[in-house]
Amino acid sequence: MNDYMGPMHSASGFYKTPVSKGLLGVSLLSSFLLNFPLHNHRHLFLYSQAAIVERHQFWRLLTSKLAYLDIKDLFVCSLLIYYFRVFERRYGSHKFASYMLATFVVGTGLEMAAAFFLRWLGFKYELLPSGPMCMVYPLFIPYHLDIPRVAFGHILGVPVTGKSFQYFLGLQLASGSAESILVAVCGLFCGILWRIDFLKVQTTLKIPKFVASLSCSTLGRILESKAPSGDNTPMGATLELQRQEQMEHLEQQMIWQAVQQQQQGQNINMAQNLVNGPGLFGNQIDLGGLRNRLNIGGDNPPGQAVEEPITEENVQHLVDMGFGADRVREALQASNNNVSAATHILLQDS
Repeated sequence: MNDYMGPMHSASGFYKTPVSKGLLGVSLLSSFLLNFPLHNHRHLFLYSQAAIVERHQFWRLLTSKLAYLDIKDLFVCSLLIYYFRVFERRYGSHKFASYMLATFVVGTGLEMAAAFFLRWLGFKYELLPSGPMCMVYPLFIPYHLDIPRVAFGHILGVPVTGKSFQYFLGLQLASGSAESILVAVCGLFCGILWRIDFLKVQTTLKIPKFVASLSCSTLGRILESKAPSGDNTPMGATLELQRQEQMEHLEQQMIWQAVQQQQQGQNINMAQNLVNGPGLFGNQIDLGGLRNRLNIGGDNPPGQAVEEPITEENVQHLVDMGFGADRVREALQASNNNVSAATHILLQDS
């Protein structure tokens, strides 16, 4: 998968992501209504474990997930939903919607069980945060495991990767209160359970095909987004193939950085530390024998530029980040088919 989630102003928008678009739209609309014109009805959307268990108001399990009653939670979760829409393109809308259903059921169950257990231990807590956080936090699991990181630099001596901003958003969302931490932990644990297919949750909590087909022919037409102009490159077919392709792109990028450092007379171990060293929430990547395979320090004289032809793999890599195919080819041509340099060109031109 991609090592970048794409910029916020990505030209692709919500193309091929109707479920993410619908989730974000419902959350924004309901939250706006409840925080302004319909604020007198906010009490119906409170996530109260006591009201659910003691007064049997089970409908709160649904209404409490429809809207964010905290503006900060609304803003942060909206950003995360937008960033994580890339998973809908990888899984497909049907599987992604089934993922949302499974995390909603399992995550809500974990939240209720944890809240009940803490009350039994004598811990006092206020209302749990409202909003579909149980469907947002589990996405950090595939985000951490499937998306390799690229080190960008340092801020105050702390290594920063291309994945750091999303992690900061998650930490900001969980740092509001003890109740927010509880919901965050339950969401992450829910993502792990789905990942390992605990008790066959992936096949048990799955939206039937006829329901998916009916939704596609009705709601899907309403939520459908137009294809970005100038982008005719098809998206990848499977998560496994894209992960393999993107890992190869990442390895080539790291090797290119190592070559540049070697030509400048720097120690090649610095490149190894860049890849395998400590990074903020980063994944370690072992280059193995790639240096020998890619002929680092081989026959090409130092400082001599070698023109690289544009590869369709690199074009697909940047197109999946949300850029148009024509702009991608121009950037790769200008950067000698280097993905990292082309990304900077595209971001500056956006």
